[in-house]
Amino acid sequence: MPFTEIYIKLIVGFHRDPKVRRLVSVCGMEAGLARDLYLAMALHCKENLTDGWVPDEEVGALAYPLPPDHANQLAKQLASVGLIKEVSKSEAPGWQVLAYLKRNGSRDDAEQLSLVRAEAGRAGGRKSRKRPAQRTSQANSKQVANQVAKQTGSNAVSVSVVPSGTTEDRDSLQTPTVSAGELTITQRSKRLTDAYAAVEPMCKWPAVNGVVLSAIKSGRFSDDEIRAALLRLAAENRSVTIDTLRTELGGLPPPRGRASANGRQQQSVNPRDEWKFNRS
Repeated sequence: MPFTEIYIKLIVGFHRDPKVRRLVSVCGMEAGLARDLYLAMALHCKENLTDGWVPDEEVGALAYPLPPDHANQLAKQLASVGLIKEVSKSEAPGWQVLAYLKRNGSRDDAEQLSLVRAEAGRAGGRKSRKRPAQRTSQANSKQVANQVAKQTGSNAVSVSVVPSGTTEDRDSLQTPTVSAGELTITQRSKRLTDAYAAVEPMCKWPAVNGVVLSAIKSGRFSDDEIRAALLRLAAENRSVTIDTLRTELGGLPPPRGRASANGRQQQSVNPRDEWKFNRS
């Protein structure tokens, strides 16, 4: 389907409209010709954005191969049943297609829609061009993570862009630069998750934020401890889950049978020590 094709809106019951049916009593066997002229006039209005107006000089061309006087007669018959009416515009005689604006809108509507679509296209283009720049090399991610992990006691707030999540995740959790004690749990989790996302831009932000929330609600770890653990996981290319963050924070060995990111086999956790982590 070519992009430049333009369409008009026409009710599927057009042929059953009482005004269209009255053409038979007015035009007799030429009712079909009159109906075709009406459709041609509507198409002309859409193509040229005339707000439903057709100059009289165009009627003959729209009814071709009928002669101009025959076309003008059909136009008058369309007006007699109320489908069009004779209207002059800038002293030029012509016809107004009465139901056109109701279903197809005006020139202003079409131009406004064109502007909206153009802006949406530009926004999509800007977003696409920005994506490659957000991909940080693995080596740089490790370097940043190792450097930030050494900084303890800092109240600096990350301003990285959240790569994913709902509008509520991104907009309602705006975090000012204040101490952790003055923030809500949700704001604290956003600040910590943003710090992780700064070195792992392709992470699943909502999933990481859920894990961070669980760590905060446990009440056993400070924000600095959680941030440092998150950045160590990023530096080692390990995913953030309840188990991995809990292990990183508590210093317990990870479950047996799971290989770490560097390929080393991890040891199991003694079941007797599980209560140390599971209690809130």
